[in-house]
Amino acid sequence: MVEDGQYGLQAARAAGMRAFAYAGGMTPPHHLEGPGTVTFDDTRALPGLIAGR
Repeated sequence: MVEDGQYGLQAARAAGMRAFAYAGGMTPPHHLEGPGTVTFDDTRALPGLIAGR
């Protein structure tokens, strides 16, 4: 799941989903970090992150 809000990320983690947190928006990055979550701030990096590169 790709999300930019902390509550969406909490739901993704609770569901056991891979979580990608976009930190280039309005939510401060430290609110998005957590277990099983990849935080990024450049959407161009997302395909590589999903592919595991």
